[in-house]
Amino acid sequence: MRRLIGNFGRLELVAFMSGFSLMAFELVGARMLAPTIGSSTYVWTSVIGVIIAALSIGYFVGGKLADLRGYTGDVALLCLAIAFAVGYALILFDGAMREVVLLTDDARLQGVLASLLLFAPTSLLLGILSPYLVKLKVTSLAVAGQSVAGLSAFNSVGGIAGTFVTGFIIFSYIGSREALFAIVLLMLIASWIIEPRIRWKLRAGFSLTVVVIVLLPLIQKQDYIRIDTPSANYEVKTGQLDSGITSSIRYLTTGPNSAQSGVYTQQPDQLAFWYTQEIARITGMTSSKKNILILGGGAFTMPEYLARKYPGSMIDVVEIDPSLVSIAEKYFDYTPLNNIHVIDADARAYVNTAIKQYDVVIIDVYSDSSVPFSLLTQEYGASLNAIISADSTVIINTIAAKSGPCQDILKAVDGTYRSFAPYASISQKGITPSQAASNLILAYTKHPRRFEGMEAFDSQRGFMYTDNFMPVERLQQSCAAVS
Repeated sequence: MRRLIGNFGRLELVAFMSGFSLMAFELVGARMLAPTIGSSTYVWTSVIGVIIAALSIGYFVGGKLADLRGYTGDVALLCLAIAFAVGYALILFDGAMREVVLLTDDARLQGVLASLLLFAPTSLLLGILSPYLVKLKVTSLAVAGQSVAGLSAFNSVGGIAGTFVTGFIIFSYIGSREALFAIVLLMLIASWIIEPRIRWKLRAGFSLTVVVIVLLPLIQKQDYIRIDTPSANYEVKTGQLDSGITSSIRYLTTGPNSAQSGVYTQQPDQLAFWYTQEIARITGMTSSKKNILILGGGAFTMPEYLARKYPGSMIDVVEIDPSLVSIAEKYFDYTPLNNIHVIDADARAYVNTAIKQYDVVIIDVYSDSSVPFSLLTQEYGASLNAIISADSTVIINTIAAKSGPCQDILKAVDGTYRSFAPYASISQKGITPSQAASNLILAYTKHPRRFEGMEAFDSQRGFMYTDNFMPVERLQQSCAAVS
């Protein structure tokens, strides 16, 4: 028999659990999109925007339903439905992402479509749940404000807990898919907390079915390794990335567009990519390399290679994700050496506060094919200038082009470094269509210097961007449209 809830505590606990689930679901959802469509601001904007829109519709629908019905059993069924919707997102994720990528190559549209397909149903149901809880909680107009505020507080506290627990703890120990499974279990528990007796046999069977179905994607064997850390979603794959190279390469990716680092499976001590080989070659031609700074560790192939080749050099590697050291050791045969010093920090934050002077600075900081906007500004250039000497060399790996829309990225890069090191050289692998983005290696110095195999690079300086304004997503989206 359906009845209204009168016991204090259950409604507040379910409000807390729903708030926790919402924020955890949002973080996990955006993270799961990264390997397929990236993790740019466009993607985060799509996820957040769609979830808020679905919640808003849910609030409206839930208010109407709660006024018409307002039964305890409805809340229990809603929690079951939310668990099912999260499971639906997990089960259909891979197929849905394949279709989205085939439909359009615009990251903005990809993010919106993926969020509508995978995240909107759960968000809609969570929105419906909220006014139902309020309806059941408010028993008198005399305490209506206090009742609504109390539920809202528990929901908000749950959201705060979901944000911090997911970001700081869950991603450190389990993957994104396992995190979704945990959300499924949480909402199933909420269903039984709110009403343990109504239609319990049917609900028990449904709950068990949901658990079994959601477990299937988790136990299926995959041909690659997925690793979640607090900072990123990684995949370790093995294959041939270049038609001109027949050797198999094990490589690390953080998105759909590029490999971040890699090694030959048969020769792990050799640099596998042209751009890493070129950076190492240019480093060898620098006048001094006693102190080398590398921004971006990746799989630590470059630091180890340079450390072995120049044992008298001290190599500082700034990497925001401390988990990459263990990933590199396990999958990429990385061996920590005494002349490698790993600094767990954001690249820009370290440059801002460093007091050491460097002879060579190597910058290869990418998430998929995107570089953080904070490394393309006038203020960053001034900070970097403070930690290099008059004879230092700054070497940058960038993905851009010398003409066409991708030239705007090159202009932004060039303007940043030429502001303090006006002499530039450039190299590029093979013959690439003029407007197609590719790896470009640039070397900047404060005095004229010739590097064999590189061309003098005429200034491409465009607008000098600042920390206040650096539209890196727009520049990269314009480039992606022609590449």
